[in-house]
Amino acid sequence: MIRIAIIEDDKDQAATLESHIKRYAEEHKEAISVTVFYNVITFLEKYKSDYEIVYMDIMMPMMNGMDAARLLRKKDEKVLLVFVTSMRQYAVQGYEVTASDFIVKPVKYPEFSLKFTRLLDKVTPAAGTDIILKSESGFVRLTPAQILYVEVSAHHCVYHTKLGEYRQYQSMKSVESALNGQGFARCSNFTLINLAYVTKVDGMSVYLDEIECAMSHPRKKAFLEALSAYTETLHYD
Repeated sequence: MIRIAIIEDDKDQAATLESHIKRYAEEHKEAISVTVFYNVITFLEKYKSDYEIVYMDIMMPMMNGMDAARLLRKKDEKVLLVFVTSMRQYAVQGYEVTASDFIVKPVKYPEFSLKFTRLLDKVTPAAGTDIILKSESGFVRLTPAQILYVEVSAHHCVYHTKLGEYRQYQSMKSVESALNGQGFARCSNFTLINLAYVTKVDGMSVYLDEIECAMSHPRKKAFLEALSAYTETLHYD
């Protein structure tokens, strides 16, 4: 999962940039979460190296983007920082705070997509999160973002992934432990869902696009709370 923060006081501009990111994620099958902050002070106060990429408006009330970027760099030297500006001359100041790039308002999708592709090449995946599974030809290495859901079947766990299905002899408890903190939650004792792919919850069913997974009554409350908490991280006002 690639985590992105947008810091933009103009809600229309923030919505446009968020829409571009989600469009890119859908077109390129990337697992991406977006959190929008309309207040830079709130963003800095709550920041705990939570993101791989930060898009920051330069001209904001209370604190301009350059000052905010200097404070951000004191907390996190590695996060990729992209300035969003309506005036190109401000972008050159980004070298001061090792900004990776800048984009000019109004942000058009073709330019955004090109720059975003280059930016993703610089993203460093979180260490220790890959999952190694046995396959027919040997082994396969997966990131949590490639796993849609995992289900128990006849004393095995079946990983449903973007690359296909992998059947492993292990317990659901061990799977849940390996994916802890990666945005997964159980909707039943037999199914562990990647919350990033949930498109709908209807009654006792959880949908990942056309895939339907049954939800159990004992797990329903905790699952919905986990989904709600996950969804709230995608938009923070």
